[in-house]
Order: sequence, then structure tokens, then C-alpha cells
Amino acid sequence: MGNIKNYLKYIISLLVAGALLWYVFKDFDLSTFVAKLREVDYRWVALAILIFIVSHTLRAFRWNTMLHPLGYRHLTTFRTLLAVMVGYFANLIIPRMGEVSRCGILKKTDKIPITTSLGTVVAERVVDLICLFFALVLLLVFEFELLNEFIFSFLGDKFTALQENAGVLYILVGLGAAFLLLVFFLRKQIKRAVQHHTLWHKLRNLSKELLKGVTSIGRIENKAGFWLSTLFMWVGYYMMSYVVFFALPETSALGLGAGLAVLVMGSLGMAAPVQGGFGTFHALVSGVLLLYGVAEQEGVLFATLIHSMQTVSFIIFGGISFFIASVLSTKKKVNTTAEQKYNA
Repeated sequence: MGNIKNYLKYIISLLVAGALLWYVFKDFDLSTFVAKLREVDYRWVALAILIFIVSHTLRAFRWNTMLHPLGYRHLTTFRTLLAVMVGYFANLIIPRMGEVSRCGILKKTDKIPITTSLGTVVAERVVDLICLFFALVLLLVFEFELLNEFIFSFLGDKFTALQENAGVLYILVGLGAAFLLLVFFLRKQIKRAVQHHTLWHKLRNLSKELLKGVTSIGRIENKAGFWLSTLFMWVGYYMMSYVVFFALPETSALGLGAGLAVLVMGSLGMAAPVQGGFGTFHALVSGVLLLYGVAEQEGVLFATLIHSMQTVSFIIFGGISFFIASVLSTKKKVNTTAEQKYNA
């Protein structure tokens, strides 16, 4: 049953991505699009790939600063970089699978419990969410005159839809509150009923390991390294999009504010529950560029350049990282077996 649900999620995600891509490209003339691609200055795209590598190396370094206080001081940035790149590669296949995949790689190569490393990934994602929120606030502060009509129109539509469905919302809130009250009053009976089961003890141990990883952020020893790597990583994400502006004549005159808008919208597009942000990234980035006077086709071309650059990089570097991690894992198994035979 679980496999069927996973297949359904995968198929639905593919259908959503396909529908969004069709919507974005439905009015495009293929020959014109190919001709536009020939006008691109790919030196700027190459620079973006270099920034891509540096940014994700910083992400790997930051992850190390969270894992070291948990007792895994042997880890190097190279090892965690392999896991990070495999994780992004996995996200291209199954949405949100990357977080588990990169923890699985560290389990194979360095025997780090998945629940512990997954806890650090959760904490890391919370920090990134705060950074994205901060970037959104900066965007609203510096580009408010350009974005206010768009934002208030969007919020107005959502508020109207919320009012129209207020009855359903009240029912859902009421049911949720009733369920929480029921659990609160029956908590002792529930605990007595489940505490003798083996599954309960396994779940409790897993939750402890997960919590250990989540709270690792409070035990970071190299705090300066953690926050500086976070800062420069996000600056790298910004520059990765901004430098591609100069690859196209239609976007070369865009300023720093437009780069911030692309960073925020692109991040939201990549966070959507579809494979690798296909469709959502293109729609959001090209949509926000319309506000800066970039025609729809040029905006989609720009979004396609950045997204293709990232996707190809994830495939190449992720594939290489998976191969290296597999070799390291095999060597570790061979060495462990040899050591056990020697001790015997």
C-alpha cells in the first residue's frame, strides 16, 4: 500500500510539472527559442556554474559544523559535499527525497545514523527558511513601489477566496481543536496502551536521535563558521542568478533588485513539491520579470537558462558524487571485513 502511495505521489508530481511546463511554453515558437539560445553569452553561464560549486561547498561545510559537535569530527567537507550533491540529484527523481538520500549516503560512507543527520538537515532547513524570509522582507522594502500592486492584488484574491470558504475553514478548525482536546484528556490512557509495544520504544528512540540532530544548532562550536558560511552561501545563490542577467541582451540592464526578486521567486519555485522545480521555477521567475519590463518569452528563456544550468550541474556532479560515495562505501566494507578477520 505504501508503494502505491509513493507511485501516486510521483505520478501526480510529474503531471503537475508537465502541465506547468506546457502552460509556460505553449505559445513559444521553437525555432525562435533556439535562435535566442544562440545569442546567449555562455561565459556568464560558466561563471554561474563556478558560483554554484562554491555555494554548495559552503553548504557542505556548514553541515559539518552541525555534525562535528555530535561526535563526528572525522567528517570532511568533501565527504558531506558528496552527500549534498547526491541529495540534489535524488530530488530530480522524487521530490523531497534529497534530504533522506544525503543522510543515507553518510550512513553508508561514515556510519552516521540517518535519524541524527536528518535532524541536522531539519535544523538547517529552518535556518534557510529564515534566510528566505529575510530576503523576502528585503525585496519588499527595496522594491515595494514596483511590487505593491501585484502583492495586494494577490492577497486580495486570496482573502476573497478565504471569505467564500469561511464555513469550511471554521469546521476544520473546530474538528482540529476537538481532536487535540480529546488527545489531551486521554493522554494517560493512550500512553499506557502503547508503552509496552516494541514499536513505541523504537519510535521513542528514533525521535530522540532526530531531536539530537535538530538541537545540534545550539551546540555548534564554530558559530562564526556556521553563520558566515550561511551568509556567503545565500550571497552565492543570489550571484548565481544575477550574473546570468548579463548573458542575455534583454536582461543585461536589470539591477540588483531584480536579482533579489529572482532569488526569492526561484527559491519558492524550487521548494514546490515537483521534481526539481520543473514548471514552477519557470512560471514564477518569468512572472516576476514581467514586472521589470522583460517580455514573457525572454523571461522564460532566462528562467530556462538558470534552471537548465542547475539541473545539468545536479545530474553531472550528483552522478559523480554517487559513484565516488559508492566506491568509498565499498572500500569501508572491505576494510571492516578485513579488520574483523584479523581480530578473529
